[in-house]
Amino acid sequence: MISTPVAAQFKVPKLAELTVSEISADSNGNGSTTETAVSGIEEMESSSSSQDKPSTSEKGISQRTRMEKKLMSSFVDPLSLSISITHEIDNEEDDIYDEDYVPEFDLTLGGEQNTDIEDVAGGDLVWGVDADEGSEEEIIDSFTGPGIRQVLTMEESASVLEAEKVIAFEEQLLLLAKTKIDGKCLVKGCSEPVSLSTKYIGSALYIIWMCTKKHIKHRWCSQPLLNMGLHSGDLMLSAAILSSGNNFSKVALMARFMKLHFPSQSSFTRMQRTYLVPAIDETWEEHLEIIRRDFTGKDVVLLGDGRMDSPGHCAQYCTYTMMENNTKKIVGMKTLDKRETEKKSTNLEKAGYQRVLEDARANLNVIEVVTDAHLQIGALMKRQYPQVKHSHDIWHAAKNLGKKVIAASQEKTSKDLSSWSQDIVNHFWHCCKIANTYTEFLEVWCGVLHHVTNEHEWALSYGSMSAGSCSHGELEDCDRADKKWLEKGGPVHSALTRIVFDKRLLNNVHYYLNFRSTANLEIFNNHILMYATKRISYSPPVYRARNILAALDYKDSVDLPSERNKDGTIRYQRTYSKKSGRWTVVEKKAKKSYEHISGLFQKILKLRLENPRGMQHTVDLPLQDPRRISSTIAPKMPPPTAELVAQKKSRF
Repeated sequence: MISTPVAAQFKVPKLAELTVSEISADSNGNGSTTETAVSGIEEMESSSSSQDKPSTSEKGISQRTRMEKKLMSSFVDPLSLSISITHEIDNEEDDIYDEDYVPEFDLTLGGEQNTDIEDVAGGDLVWGVDADEGSEEEIIDSFTGPGIRQVLTMEESASVLEAEKVIAFEEQLLLLAKTKIDGKCLVKGCSEPVSLSTKYIGSALYIIWMCTKKHIKHRWCSQPLLNMGLHSGDLMLSAAILSSGNNFSKVALMARFMKLHFPSQSSFTRMQRTYLVPAIDETWEEHLEIIRRDFTGKDVVLLGDGRMDSPGHCAQYCTYTMMENNTKKIVGMKTLDKRETEKKSTNLEKAGYQRVLEDARANLNVIEVVTDAHLQIGALMKRQYPQVKHSHDIWHAAKNLGKKVIAASQEKTSKDLSSWSQDIVNHFWHCCKIANTYTEFLEVWCGVLHHVTNEHEWALSYGSMSAGSCSHGELEDCDRADKKWLEKGGPVHSALTRIVFDKRLLNNVHYYLNFRSTANLEIFNNHILMYATKRISYSPPVYRARNILAALDYKDSVDLPSERNKDGTIRYQRTYSKKSGRWTVVEKKAKKSYEHISGLFQKILKLRLENPRGMQHTVDLPLQDPRRISSTIAPKMPPPTAELVAQKKSRF
C-alpha cells in the first residue's frame, strides 16, 4: 500500500467552491470541458512534474498526446482508493465553517502487486476461457467483388435470416471452385440445357448439374463421404456433441433456429451407440492400462467417493471413483444402475465402492483407502478387507463438527459458543495434522476446554500424567477479536465439553490420524456435471461414456502448469465465494489442450471405416447391461397405453 500526502502537492479548494463542472475543468480552473478526461492521480503527477521542470508548448503538446493514448488506463478503481483525515480538530463547530480551513488527508491506493490479478467467475475455472482473438472491427472490409455479397439493408435480410445453411469442408469448396461445367448435356442425342439443383442430406449439401430430361452431368457434395454413404460431417458433429458434454436436442434446436441442416435424432443415436460409445470405452481402457503400469510395484493410497445422478433416495445411477492420493490421477471408476442393487438406491455407493476396490487391488498394491464416513463401507472394510487401512476424509469430519457447534450455540444459554465455532474447527484440523496416536490427539484436542476459559496451563494432561499447556505463544488482544472468554463450568462451557468428549467422535479418531482429504474428488464430481447433468436422463452406456469423458478431461487438466507474469511470478485470479462471503485467489492455469479428443476422433472414424455392417441392424444388449435385468426402473411393469388412457380422469 502507498500513502500519498495530497496537501503538499496542490491546494485543496474550499468546500463552498467545489462544483460538479470542475470534474472536467481544465488546468486553469475555468470550468471548460476538455477533450480528454484526467483522473485525480494523473492531475497530481502532472502537477508534480511541472514543479520539477519548466513547461514549454512543445512539451505540453507531447504530454497531452501521451495522455490521450493512456486515456483508457487512467481510471482509478474506487474500491482500491481510501481517504483518511489526518488533521485533528480541536473545536469542530468553529473550524468546519472557517473559510480558510483546509483539511489534511491522505489518498491510499492498492499496491502494484495487485495489477496482475484478474477477476474470474467460478464457471471459468472449469470450462476455461480463451483469450480474445480479435473483434470484427479488425477484419478488413475492403474485400468486395462479384463473389462477395454484402447485406446492408433490411430489404436484403432474407439472405441472412432465411437462407439455408450447411456444413461444408474447405477441401470440397476448393474442389468446387476448380470445377468447370458447361451448359450442355453429355448424353448422346440430348441437347437440353443443364441447370443446377440442390439437395440436403443430414448436414451436407449436394449440388446437381442436370438437364431437363433428368440426365445428371455432375454432382458435388459439401462433405467427404465415408463407406456405405455416411457423411463425414454428420459423424464429426455427433462426436463433437458428445465429447464436449452437449445435449443433442439443444444443439439441434440451435441449428433449427439458424436454419442449419443437421443430422436427425435417430441418426445421432445410432452413431452414438455404434461408434462413439465403443471408442470412448476403448480410450478409457488404454488410459487405465497406462496408469496401472505407472504404479506397478508401488504402495498406493486411494481416495474414494461416490456421486449420484440425482439428489435424495431416488437416484438411478451412481458413479464411484478412486483417485491416487499423491498424483491425484484417477485409477478406477464404475457406474452402477439401481437395477443392479435390487432397485435400491441406498445400496449403490457400497456396491460401486466394492467393484472399484476389487478392480484396483487386482492391479495395484493398495495399502490404504480414504472415504467419507459411510457406515456401509466402514462395515465392509472391517469384515472383508481388514488388511487395508481405512481412513476418513478430514474435511467431512470438520464440517460435521462445525454443525454440532452451531447447533449447540442455538440454545438460549449457549449463544456465546457461536463466536468460537471457527476456532474449534481449526483446532480439530490442527490436532489431526500433528497427532500420530490417539493419546497425542487427546492431549492436544482436550486443551481447547481450558483455552476458551483463558486457562493456558493445567496440572494434568489428558493423555499422560504430565502437566498440560497450550502450544501457542503469548496472545494479543487482536487474536481474540470479539470473542468472550467462557465461564468454566458454565452452561456454554458445559455444552462445549459434551461436544469435545462426544463418544462417537473419540471412537472415530483413528480414522483421521493420517490426515487425508478427498477434496480433489469433490472437484471431479462437480466437473462431471459438465458432461452428465442431473436434469437429463441417459441410457446406461451413454451415462457411463459421459462420466469417462469427464475423467479423460480431468486427466489432461490435473497437471496443467500455472501461467506466469512477465517477471516470472505466478499469475492469480480473484474469485468470490457466495457461501463464505469472502474473496480469495487461485492460480491461473494454462489453457486446456484437450489432447484426448484427437485420438478419440481417430478411433471413432476407424470404427466406421472398418465396420462392414453399418448402423442399420438389430442391437443386442451387452451381458453387463442392466436393461437385461429389467426394462424399466419402476417397481412394476407398465400396463398397456390404451388401458392407461381409459383410466385417465381429469379434474378440469
